[in-house]
Amino acid sequence: MNNHKHKRRAIVILNYLSIILILIIFYLIKLLGINKIYLLFELLPMVVLIMSFKSAFLNTNFWKMTHTSSKNLDERELQVVYKATTFSYTIFTIACLIIIYTFNLIGLGSIDVVLAVCLLYFAHTLPAAIISFTEK
Repeated sequence: MNNHKHKRRAIVILNYLSIILILIIFYLIKLLGINKIYLLFELLPMVVLIMSFKSAFLNTNFWKMTHTSSKNLDERELQVVYKATTFSYTIFTIACLIIIYTFNLIGLGSIDVVLAVCLLYFAHTLPAAIISFTEK
């Protein structure tokens, strides 16, 4: 495996770790009743999220590939996108169920808008992330 693919994978992982860090900071502040001014600590992972998104998904054209009409893809690209989308939505469904049950069991209440936005982001980027990990 070449160094470029390793770097691409590392950036995708960094992207998702930044989302997790945003959620951790948000829920720690919310659950511990800490002053909301500390939400400013989310700025650093948000910057990392934006920079890694650009590098992992936009510069590689994986975002464009997974968000393009099937009419504009060749047969190989269609197969790659279909396989990645199928696999990613399986992962997404399992992740959502785990989150919903965890929230319910721990007593965190309903899923709020911050987690919903993060899940929406995850759903839209996961097919491109799968392609990043599986394709040359």
